[in-house]
Amino acid sequence: MKIFQSFNVFATTFAMIFIAGSVKSCEKDCRAGISNAFADSWSNEVKPIFENFKKNATSNLFYGISFDKISSDPNVINKITKELINSVSGQCDNFTSEYIYEMPGVIQNAIFNEEPKFMGDCNNPKRVTQPPKGVNWTMDDCVKMDYVCGNPPSICHFFDVNKNKSFVDLDQKIANYSAPGGVYITAIKNNVTAIATNYNLTSDGANHLETCISTNFQSWLNVFPASFSSAFCPDMCPKYDTNIKLLLLSYP
Repeated sequence: MKIFQSFNVFATTFAMIFIAGSVKSCEKDCRAGISNAFADSWSNEVKPIFENFKKNATSNLFYGISFDKISSDPNVINKITKELINSVSGQCDNFTSEYIYEMPGVIQNAIFNEEPKFMGDCNNPKRVTQPPKGVNWTMDDCVKMDYVCGNPPSICHFFDVNKNKSFVDLDQKIANYSAPGGVYITAIKNNVTAIATNYNLTSDGANHLETCISTNFQSWLNVFPASFSSAFCPDMCPKYDTNIKLLLLSYP
């Protein structure tokens, strides 16, 4: 019985030593923090791209519209055009804020769920030592952690790999949202329908308005994915790299 108890004590002590020396994988809070480190910096590049899109889309919103088909009252036409400009402009602002809000989730999925997945054991072989609680990883740890696993130094070491995966997915998000039948054009159509209903337009007048506005807006959406991709960090935004690395290395 004493031998058995002694063995238990030895085994428990060994396990505690092993756990203390083990390198942990990035868990929920760590993943969220790392994703936000990328998104918070890159969002600065996103805002002017959406602003330029809004300018183009609203300036060409009424191309090809026959206003006499909508209403014979100039005051009604004036009110409708002003409301449409304000509505579409506001919706474009919503697109901007919603996209920025979704960026961390897109980046997190790219880093941790897409190949190569930065998950799993970082102890075989062991390259770095887990810092004490409250102490950050170092740039030296970033250099040493030279294989794909689930800790911040590995993500840091393969920084360009993770940037590339994230950029691809962020571009794809824009392509999906901008597609005919996507969330962007659907939101615009809903706004136009609401305005047409509010002014009691005839069925023909409402259809003409909705068709023209939707067609004009979609024409800009059709080119938006390509313009976004070329304008969003064309040089991979190296100016943010150091700060992002320091932030991600601050997570255990």
